[in-house]
Amino acid sequence: MPRIKVLPPEQFLFSMERTVGISDVNYARHLDSVAMVNILHEARLQFLASLGFTEGNIYGLGMVVTDLAVEHQSESFANDKLIIDVGVGFFSRYGFDIGFQITNSALETVVCTAKMGVVFFDFDKHHITEIPIAFTGLLGQPDSRVA
Repeated sequence: MPRIKVLPPEQFLFSMERTVGISDVNYARHLDSVAMVNILHEARLQFLASLGFTEGNIYGLGMVVTDLAVEHQSESFANDKLIIDVGVGFFSRYGFDIGFQITNSALETVVCTAKMGVVFFDFDKHHITEIPIAFTGLLGQPDSRVA
């Protein structure tokens, strides 16, 4: 069966640390895959916060996750310190990918790489909408709108 391969972003725009807690480990005593998804979600929210936004208000619009891929590469255990690096790529008219690389800081090994597709959403009108030009500019990206 083919395996998913997730490449890290070419450039990281944000980094955060997170200690693996006891509640993050499973019966095999290593970091649980569900806990990893929660860590990725937290990193996305912290990334947005570093830019002055929440997922519910980016220039008046919301952001919703459309897909998620995680490629686990090594184990991590309780009390390990993780470095979560975040970058962006693959912009379209409505969204883009947020890329992650999670590293065990003590071992300097990559625990996983991940990619999260997001789109902008108008919650009042209940439909997807175009990325605000100001947001793509803030990330150093050209306007992806198609004429």
